[in-house]
Amino acid sequence: MADPYQSPKSAASSRWAGFKSRTQKRIDNNLGIIASGHSGQYRRYRTEELNRLDLYLKNKQYDTLADWDGSPDEYVQIRKRKPRIILSFPKMLCSKVMSKLVGRKTFPKLAVEDDPDTTVFLELLLKHSHLKTYLQDTVRQMLGMGSCFLRFYMIEGQFKLESFNTKYCYPVFDDIGELEEIEVRYTYPDYEDRDANGAPKEKWFRMLLSKTVDILYDNPTATEAEPNFVEVQRAEHGFGFVQGEWFRTTEDKHSPDGYSLILDILDLCDELNYSMSQSSQAISYAQEPQLTIAGMDAADLDELIRSSTKAWSLGRDGKAEFLEANMTGVEAAQNMRDIVTKNVSDIARIVLLDPEKMVGSAQSGKAMEVLHGPLVELIDELRPMLEKSMLDIISRMTMAFLLSREAGALDLAIQTPPDWVPESMSITADWPPIFPMTMEDLQKKVAVAVQAGNASVVSRETLTRWVASDFGIENVEEEIAKIAAQPVINPFGVF
Repeated sequence: MADPYQSPKSAASSRWAGFKSRTQKRIDNNLGIIASGHSGQYRRYRTEELNRLDLYLKNKQYDTLADWDGSPDEYVQIRKRKPRIILSFPKMLCSKVMSKLVGRKTFPKLAVEDDPDTTVFLELLLKHSHLKTYLQDTVRQMLGMGSCFLRFYMIEGQFKLESFNTKYCYPVFDDIGELEEIEVRYTYPDYEDRDANGAPKEKWFRMLLSKTVDILYDNPTATEAEPNFVEVQRAEHGFGFVQGEWFRTTEDKHSPDGYSLILDILDLCDELNYSMSQSSQAISYAQEPQLTIAGMDAADLDELIRSSTKAWSLGRDGKAEFLEANMTGVEAAQNMRDIVTKNVSDIARIVLLDPEKMVGSAQSGKAMEVLHGPLVELIDELRPMLEKSMLDIISRMTMAFLLSREAGALDLAIQTPPDWVPESMSITADWPPIFPMTMEDLQKKVAVAVQAGNASVVSRETLTRWVASDFGIENVEEEIAKIAAQPVINPFGVF
């Protein structure tokens, strides 16, 4: 993923909040100049909120603060230090939800009804483009930031994909909400071009993707002045759509970004980090307690004599003991952290279960669904929006492949008959259960099917269709024919 720093955003009015106006787009595209932002200042990312979310996802939110174990001569308030322990709570939550959305066992099965050839093509497309792999990183960032841009393009017949941090992207949508164009702009360290001190120079990157052309600009050195970009490469594709998809959790007509899963728990994450750091400091004091000496003045302390047994000779009136804490504060902090963690789970709707409880409930997928009820509801809410974006980018990749083949592109990664075209692009996504069935669940389901069939409540064909997906049966009619043709081993049943 492209992960450098971002350049300024125009302050001009636009149809979408934070978007560029038509005048500003003409300036950028024709003159290659980025206008300054509010009050003559500009940022290297789109919004402060996106930058804050990105820092929390990367555990860099405290990098500007003083070290926890700083200089002993200068006191720094606790909340103005960088915590000694930083928990990756935001990243962990996003990864957990991502695994239930586009993980290996939860990725939807794509198909086109009554068009098996197109269904096979979609399977090959996912395989050769490695879309499933790139979607994991895209969805993980979408959950944390609210949105993410996934780009695709073809080079030498192969699909290439790359995702861009949303805080470096400036999308523009048309009247029906489709992506009209998007600008990616950030700075990066150029290790092949160094200054007089040997440090890599910071340079700009800018790329503009539209429905008809992709434009790449030069890389001027990043300074306080506004960069002046010069176009260096242009690719006229004329597809009629942007080669990429703007993923987001929710759709808001006033913002290009969706809702972030971690936005409401950032303060709670700070509380956990500082609490853990203070507990760590208290425990370190308890493990290495300080020695206190009574009954002696400063002059006597300078004349302390250590014996051969590594003990101190304190004289007649001296007394020494270790100053140890009773650790009640650490216990109280642990109780507080348990309460904060529960609040994090309630707000983020991601249940963090006790491992012992999970082991006892892991024998049933239904039991796991009950225990993770808020997470299941969250996944069900996210799937429709994610499904739309997934099917859109797959449809665009399919169209790009067909148009490239029609233009005479050679050595395509996917080989198809010359006259083949999809009969329909009505792709359907069949989502698997969030928690797969265990053997116990499957045994109960089959037992219900057998009882219903023996009681002549439901036909055997319907029951076969009901359990077909659990046994990996794709052609139900063929399976029913095999069942009817197989010999009866024991006509009297099993005793």
